[in-house]
Amino acid sequence: MLKAVIIDDEPHAREKMLLLLQRYCPEVVVMGTAKDAAEGLAAIAVHKPDLVFLDIEMPVLSGFDLLRQLDSINFEIIFATAHDHYAIKAIKFSALDYLVKPIDFEQMQNAVQKAARRIEEKTSIIQYQVLKENIQQTQAPMLQQLAIPAQTGMSFVKVSDILYCEADSNYTHIYLMNKQKVVSSRVLKEYEELLKDNGFIRIHHSHLVNRAHIIQYIKGEGGQVILKGGVSLSVSRRKKEEVMERLKK
Repeated sequence: MLKAVIIDDEPHAREKMLLLLQRYCPEVVVMGTAKDAAEGLAAIAVHKPDLVFLDIEMPVLSGFDLLRQLDSINFEIIFATAHDHYAIKAIKFSALDYLVKPIDFEQMQNAVQKAARRIEEKTSIIQYQVLKENIQQTQAPMLQQLAIPAQTGMSFVKVSDILYCEADSNYTHIYLMNKQKVVSSRVLKEYEELLKDNGFIRIHHSHLVNRAHIIQYIKGEGGQVILKGGVSLSVSRRKKEEVMERLKK
């Protein structure tokens, strides 16, 4: 049994979550509901839930504001959002999951199953720390910490420490400034979407590079970029014009 609390400012959203859980997730027992962050904090303190369903976009105090007020997070969170791009990005940077409204039963079942696994494995404490650090940033697009699902668990790196990323079928090799490498179970396209606001440039179908670490561009059919540490990577002909434009900015 998983004890749960639902925090959402919309009555119909709370009712729908409760109905979906009752019908499709019998392992979840809802101990209480809350219509705002203040009630949510009180419900968490009283019920000590295993799982919290947290709406991000709430008036006065958002779901992220609620998290900022917690000294520690000792429960799993399933976020719910309708449209907030920055919120989704911050959650993805932390390798956590979220539900997109309107929520259907398959979304709910999948999210609950993943949360139950994280509770059993106790794997997400640092992920929530990464999330809290990212949502403290004043410039929303420039998130600083990245959680990487890796072969041996979860790795956590500063975005500024990433030199470049390399595609390897369904995996991505992430090379760091300290010459270490992390092998991620996500494809390169996902990192391209995540890191585009942090100055990363896709120079080739196999490579995504950190603009901050490019020290030279060498002309050629596609050309080459030289990165700090002497790493040389080819630029594809198809990407050459885009890369040149990005380097000029």
